Amino acid sequence: MNRTIGDRLAELARQAPERPALICGEEELSRAAFAATVARRAADLARRSPPGSGIALAIGNSPALVAGFFACAVSGRQALVYDPAWPAGYRAAVDAALDPALTLSDESELPPGAVEPLPAPHPDDAFYVGFTSGSTGLPKGYRRGHRSWIDSFAVSETEFGLTGDDVILAPGALSASLHLYGVVHALHIGATAVMLRLFHPQRALELIARHRVTALYATPTQLQMLARAAAEEGIDLPSVRLILISGAKWRPHTRAAVAAAFPRAGIAEFYGASEMSFVTLVRPGEEVSEGSVGTAAPGVTLAIRDAEGRNLPPGATGTIWVASTMLFDDYACGGGEETRRAGGFLTIGDHGRLDEAGRLTLAGREKRMLVTSGLNVYPEEIEAVLVSAPGILEAAVFGLPDPLRGVELVAVLRGPGARDPARLRAHCRVLLPAAKLPRRFLALDDWPRLSSGKADLLALEARLAALADPERMLQRS
Repeated sequence: MNRTIGDRLAELARQAPERPALICGEEELSRAAFAATVARRAADLARRSPPGSGIALAIGNSPALVAGFFACAVSGRQALVYDPAWPAGYRAAVDAALDPALTLSDESELPPGAVEPLPAPHPDDAFYVGFTSGSTGLPKGYRRGHRSWIDSFAVSETEFGLTGDDVILAPGALSASLHLYGVVHALHIGATAVMLRLFHPQRALELIARHRVTALYATPTQLQMLARAAAEEGIDLPSVRLILISGAKWRPHTRAAVAAAFPRAGIAEFYGASEMSFVTLVRPGEEVSEGSVGTAAPGVTLAIRDAEGRNLPPGATGTIWVASTMLFDDYACGGGEETRRAGGFLTIGDHGRLDEAGRLTLAGREKRMLVTSGLNVYPEEIEAVLVSAPGILEAAVFGLPDPLRGVELVAVLRGPGARDPARLRAHCRVLLPAAKLPRRFLALDDWPRLSSGKADLLALEARLAALADPERMLQRS
C-alpha cells in the first residue's frame, strides 16, 4: 500500500485517543489532541495557500513546529524547516530563493473554522525542504518526497525493531534532519515522541527517566554530554534499549561511558546524508574494522567510482555513489557541483573505499580535500588520528596557503592535550605519513557550533585565518 507522511494520525487517535503522542519538556499532547491540532492547521493551510506550495516553518522546537510539519505533509504542502538561529541576512536570502506562500513564525492559536477532509497527497509529492548545516556559505535546501521517508521508516523498523510501543527521544534541534526524522517517524508509527525546546543534558536525562524512554537518536557529541552528566549524577538509565547514532565515528572511552549510562542499550550507527537517508549501517553488536561505517542498508546499492565514472575495485578510494528509493528529489535552493546523478546513482562528493565484504570506509568530503606536496589529503583522516590522542576532544584540519607545498596543514584542537605540540606530533608520526602531518597547531577552547551541535567549520576556518599569525600559533614542525 502506498503511504504518505502522517496518513495514520487519525486512525491512531481512534485506536488510543489518550495515549501520549508528543512530549516536549513539560508539555504533553495525546494522540487525539495532536491529530486534531494537525487537522486544524492543515485546513488552515489549505484555505490560505495553493497545493504544493512552500510553507516556511520559522519556529523553534515546540509542539507547534511538529504539528505544522505534519499539517504540511497531510495537506499536500512542502514544509520549509527554517533554523530560527539564522542571522537576518541568511534568512532573507533563503526567503528570496524559495518565496514561501506562508510563514509560520510563532505558536499562536489556530483560527476557528470547519475541518473538511483534504485530498490525499501522492507518495511521490514533495513534502519537506530541509537545509544542510551551511558549513560552506548559505545552506542548500534539499527537497524530499513522501516515498523517500516512508522507505526510510521501513529500514528503521526492520533493522532496529522500532514499533508503536517505543518511547523515542530526539533531543536536538528539529532544524537538523536527524532529530526531525526521529520525532516524525515516532509519531507516524504511533510511538511516543519526546523532544526538548533546547538541548540540555541534565534535562534530557530527566525526561528519559520520567517517561522510560526506550530509544534515543543522538550525535556523538550529544552522547558524550549525556554520558558525562549521568556519571556526574551517579545514575544509569536501564529503560533505553537502543541508541541510534549518526555523525562522526566516536572513541572507545566514549563508548565505555555511554555503556555505563545506558547499560541495556544496543548501539546502532549509520552513515547517511540529508540527501540520501540511510547509506550504511552498523547494527547493535556487529563488529566492524576500525574506521568502517558498516555495510549497505537494505535497498541500497553502493559503487566506488573514479573521476571518469568507472567502477573501482575493492580497496581503491574514489567517489561514493548510492542508488536507493530513499534519495532526495532535488535542491530547492543552493546545490553544488559535487552533487551529481548518473544512471539512478547519486553522489554528494563523499570519498571512500569498499572492502571485499562490502564494508565502507570513509576517506572524506570532496570539497574538503586538500593537495599538499602533490598529495591528495582528506582532513577527516588526520582529524580521526588527532582525536585518538590523549586529551584531544575535537579536531579540525585546514590548509593555509604555502608557496612550497601548495597548502600547509594546520590543526585546530580542543581539549587539555591541545597545548602539547611535541606530544601531538609524536602521536601523529606513528599513524600518518610525513606529508599528512600538521605543520602547526592551534589550541581553541571556544568552538563555534551549528544548531545541530556539530562544529561550524566555516567559522573555525575564518577564526584560523584571523589567528594565522605564527605568534598566535603553537610551535611549527
